[in-house]
Amino acid sequence: MNVRTPIPTGSARREEQADIQAVVSPKYDRVGFDRYVVSHDGPIGYIEAVPPVFVCYLGHPYAQAEEVAQVHEFDRAVRLLDERAARSRQRPLAG
Repeated sequence: MNVRTPIPTGSARREEQADIQAVVSPKYDRVGFDRYVVSHDGPIGYIEAVPPVFVCYLGHPYAQAEEVAQVHEFDRAVRLLDERAARSRQRPLAG
């Protein structure tokens, strides 16, 4: 027996699905021969291609960015910078 229960439009389940779909992935743009800037509501870091790895720098501008990782996959480098930036935004300021 297959029973389908209708879900009202304003239910919590529909809101959760909308939140999941609203997740925005970070963007990246090439800014040099071997360098990319990663942005998520503004610049969050940089990735340098230094074969065979991608070096991840967190921070902006580039001269003040801090190296946080070296990975072998570009997509992983972008995700890593986005995750690290999200963690630093969630921390409360000392005071």
